Amino acid sequence: MPEYPDMEAELDHMKLLHMIKKLGYTCRTNDLNKSHNRAMANLNLMNLHQDRFQDIQEFRDQYIALKKVCSKWDLRFGRCKECVLAILKEEGITEPSNQDINKTLNKLEEEYHAIIFVYKTDRQIYGKYLQQVENYLPQ
Repeated sequence: MPEYPDMEAELDHMKLLHMIKKLGYTCRTNDLNKSHNRAMANLNLMNLHQDRFQDIQEFRDQYIALKKVCSKWDLRFGRCKECVLAILKEEGITEPSNQDINKTLNKLEEEYHAIIFVYKTDRQIYGKYLQQVENYLPQ
């Protein structure tokens, strides 16, 4: 990376760590075309799973880093406008404002990522919790 010599001269360990993470999570896709970048970001996020003895906090950090890479390439998940309109209609909002729609879209996206994250955790440790979540029916 072109900025490496400056980081080495400054002994900036935090920038170096950031660079290593960027290279690790993007697999140098920053040098490729945007369609490829989006596909690789999606693939990397979907292929991520918690390792058997990996700390949950470390896994969470990995997930968030990959989620940020996806956001960088405008790759968004769980953002269904029809679903939002149906949810708002159930709440009694028949003519939602753009603010209502965006707020609900953001909430849906966060819920989507929470569900995906939970399913990517170690089943040996969190399998029972997953069964509880699957069997929960909101009122």
